[in-house]
Amino acid sequence: MAAGLPLIAAGTVLSAGAQLSAGKKRAKRGRIQRAINEVAAGQKVAVGQRTALEQKRQAELMASRAVAVAAAGGAAQDIDNLIADIHGEGAYRANVAMYEAETEAENLKFQGLMAEQTGREAEKASQFGALATVISGGGKMAAYK
Repeated sequence: MAAGLPLIAAGTVLSAGAQLSAGKKRAKRGRIQRAINEVAAGQKVAVGQRTALEQKRQAELMASRAVAVAAAGGAAQDIDNLIADIHGEGAYRANVAMYEAETEAENLKFQGLMAEQTGREAEKASQFGALATVISGGGKMAAYK
């Protein structure tokens, strides 16, 4: 009869330990995912900055081409408004590129934060589960005759 008590105790300890271990692993995965998302967010912003610079560069090239065409065609006096419009469009496109990149970066950061939070909650749940397992095992041992 008493031989069963060590088996109940061992099973209880092993089960509680496995629950705690699983919770810690989920919390660690959440922290890792958040770190990965932080890096990816930074990369998104960097790509957005590069895209914004390219949009400005393209606008400058287009404006330069417009000046050259206008000068060759004799319409140099009407070119100022066109140049201003081209630069305005370039600035607009650069701002849109940055907005999109920053929005995507914020979404990635939020997803990482949620992964970390989910991991912490899973770890806490595993602690309660382990405690319940220990209490249940204690009850089985107390009822064992």
